[in-house]
Amino acid sequence: MVPVALLLSAAPGLALAVPGTERPAATVVDAGWRQDGNGPGRSGYQPVTPYLGTRSAARLDTVWTAPVSRPDEQVGGAVVADGVLLRSSGGPTGQIRRYDAVTGADLGPVVDAPDRRFGQLASVPGSAGGTGGTLLVESQAIDVPSGDLGARYLTSYTGRGDKRWETPLPGEVSGGFTVVGDLVLRAAGATLTALRLDGGAVAWTAPLDGEAGLHPPVADAGVALQPFEAGTGTGLAAFDLRTGARVWRQDVSGPWVIAAGGVAYTTGLSGVCAVSVADGARRWCDTRTLIDPRSATTDGQTLMVLDAHGRAAGFAVRDGAVRWTRDWGMAGAEVATSYWAPVTGGGVLYAVVYQFAIRDGAPVHRSELLAFDAAAGTLLLRHELAFDALHGAEPLLLSGDHVYFAALEKLFALGVR
Repeated sequence: MVPVALLLSAAPGLALAVPGTERPAATVVDAGWRQDGNGPGRSGYQPVTPYLGTRSAARLDTVWTAPVSRPDEQVGGAVVADGVLLRSSGGPTGQIRRYDAVTGADLGPVVDAPDRRFGQLASVPGSAGGTGGTLLVESQAIDVPSGDLGARYLTSYTGRGDKRWETPLPGEVSGGFTVVGDLVLRAAGATLTALRLDGGAVAWTAPLDGEAGLHPPVADAGVALQPFEAGTGTGLAAFDLRTGARVWRQDVSGPWVIAAGGVAYTTGLSGVCAVSVADGARRWCDTRTLIDPRSATTDGQTLMVLDAHGRAAGFAVRDGAVRWTRDWGMAGAEVATSYWAPVTGGGVLYAVVYQFAIRDGAPVHRSELLAFDAAAGTLLLRHELAFDALHGAEPLLLSGDHVYFAALEKLFALGVR
């Protein structure tokens, strides 16, 4: 399911091309991937990729990078909107900064806040990359002389950087916010809260039966879904988006959740499972193919999952049949996992992975962008990233014929060579 906002458009001065035609000299980019997971279900499906397919994915290479612009700064998040890549950052001061999505040219800050450390960033449909639209960003107050951190906030800015509204956030651990329609969903501690996109007022709150931790809410088919950790395992609770009334609650296989097409997919130590968004009924569950499955993405045909031990698998969304499995981990690796959510588009699964091994008594670290054929699981590309990609923000972004990754200390842009 593709949000209406994700319609193909050309950046200023760039020609809009039709899939299957020759790639123009100036590369096109799409209207935007505007929040982590690229939609309220956080499924990672990014279909507007006219020049990223199984052939072109094998020819990706780093074409530009954008390092942090100030000492002690860290990348907090990134989105693409109307040909512009926006990056939030946190350090001595917080910024939302703009870059030409094709060339990497630094277009300067939209917001420059000397007393904030910025984190997750989202762009609400409009032309937020230009002068209109709305930017949402989480931040934490920072005392510049001492570096001490204070209260947390969710702030709405115009595309020009003018503040629309700001609301304080609870201090409990949170996995971030999700925009769906006219609401912003955010879980902190044992409470799920829906805020009004227009003004930031609380629309409703709902108690959870455990701690949400670092797992964000997702939404699909008029329902908000929130995983939580309870004493007996992992639960998933569903709430009516309009009222916040609980619809159902089920024990599930793990805390990693995405949703698409009326189905929620859960992953964790108890396997890879699919449940109905409407009533929580289990559709299928695979407990054997992957050990400790983690992050997942789906294109509506195949559910693609990476585990914590250097293995990936593709499952048919209808019945969970295993379509393919693939080992990608470095031989003898003690750690081979992905700390970042994968994405899919153009028939390709993209994932950034991290591996660690001991070679001749010395530690070896390796961070890579992997590209798999989504239908067959064939490994199309292994592109090594710098060690400073070890930790990073969300998300992976696909746009035109570019792949973007927001690492901790720099942005990576990969293009088709």
